Amino acid sequence: MKKLLVLIIFLIVAGMVLMATCPDREAHRVAVKGVASAVVNAEMDQKGIDETIGAIGAMLGISAMDAYLSSNLIVRDHTFYNVGYVSYDGELRMVSVGVLNHVFTISEEDAKQIMKGKLSLPELIKEVI
Repeated sequence: MKKLLVLIIFLIVAGMVLMATCPDREAHRVAVKGVASAVVNAEMDQKGIDETIGAIGAMLGISAMDAYLSSNLIVRDHTFYNVGYVSYDGELRMVSVGVLNHVFTISEEDAKQIMKGKLSLPELIKEVI
């Protein structure tokens, strides 16, 4: 009987900790923006573009992605954790999961695929030049 009571109390405390440490929408946006920034910077480095133009293009790409995330990131709360989604080709695509005050994001390859549809880096560079 005591073991059951200890188990129940442990589960209640664990549930309360999970609920109290669920990250907010801003934490999801910052985490996904970090992945998007890494993708944009890697793409600029890979293209072998002049450093100044590459920096301007990266800045524009990251700003465009931040604006897109600010308006299109949807975070659904599931009591003990929450999940971040973006709209991609008419459907919601999961990009982050938040639990215990940490946001886990998609890989850079998945982010690159999503961003290719929403943000064309070569077109941004052409606009800068």
